[in-house]
Amino acid sequence: MATDGDELGERMRAVARAQHKFNVSVAHVMDLAPNDVWALEHLLADGPLGPADLARRLGMTSASATTLVDRLEAAGHVSRRPHPTDRRRLVVAPTEQASHDAYAAIALFLADLEAAEADLTAGEREVVARYLDRVIAALRSFGEVDGIQ
Repeated sequence: MATDGDELGERMRAVARAQHKFNVSVAHVMDLAPNDVWALEHLLADGPLGPADLARRLGMTSASATTLVDRLEAAGHVSRRPHPTDRRRLVVAPTEQASHDAYAAIALFLADLEAAEADLTAGEREVVARYLDRVIAALRSFGEVDGIQ
């Protein structure tokens, strides 16, 4: 079955819509706001970040990011730690509890992804990976226009 560029584009838009719904669902399961889940995603994927870095990645003000970090800290999902090289700064780090709760919230989703990947041949996985790498690069490049990381 041949799939043209328009069909792939529509599928990518459908992925974006599904991703949004997924994040809202994860936030609900974890009893967090959707932006809190996005913040945890960044912290769990990339490690500790300064509050200003987190604000930039989320496209929000420093004051809003501080409020978000306060909520996550109160929920036991992050801790504030001294910056490893700059005594004047703090970093926000995910806790083991955050990792555990996030994994528990998405375990079924991860199992479904593994099953979908298992249905692919090595060549198909290579093609999908190459396509997704280009999509990721395009999305990151677009975000850099506004200074969002």
